[in-house]
Parts: sequence; C-alpha cells; structure tokens
Amino acid sequence: MPKYKVETTHIDYCVQEEDVMDLVNVRPEYTTAWYDAIDKKIEEIKQNLPQHLILEIECDEEDLDDMVCDAIGNETFWLVNSFSYEIKEVNHNA
Repeated sequence: MPKYKVETTHIDYCVQEEDVMDLVNVRPEYTTAWYDAIDKKIEEIKQNLPQHLILEIECDEEDLDDMVCDAIGNETFWLVNSFSYEIKEVNHNA
C-alpha cells in the first residue's frame, strides 16, 4: 500500500454554535449581542487553527481524500467542511 505525504491548504473547519456556547460570557442568551459573540468566537477559533499541515498517510489512492479528512480531524480535534491538499511525495514501497 502506498504512503502519501500531503500538504493541506484552505481548510474550512466545522465550528458551530453549540461548540462555543459555553465559551461566550454574554447574557441573556439568544440576544443579538449573544449571537454576535458566538460568531466572533467561531471566527477566532477558526483563525487559530492551522491551514497548512504536512500529513503522512498510508492508503489506497481512492481512499486518500477520506483519509486526509480523517487525519486533519485527528491532528486538530475538529471536523472539517472542506479542504485542499497537494501530494508532495508518494512512496510505493511502504
């Protein structure tokens, strides 16, 4: 099975309201200020997450997209909506 070395770019992380609700100190909840604080916290988290990761993945070529997605999640502990990657190296002797 080949081993791929890939570099990720343009990662759109899946950070949602329920992920940050407990991190926002605006009360009462469900007001315009609260939603604004939620949106700001989501953007803050996304800005601090990496866009460029170098990952080594051993898999069949047809599984590479799914395996890159899983590897991003394993590395960052966040799900992703979308991403791009470039294969930097392929080792067929792995």
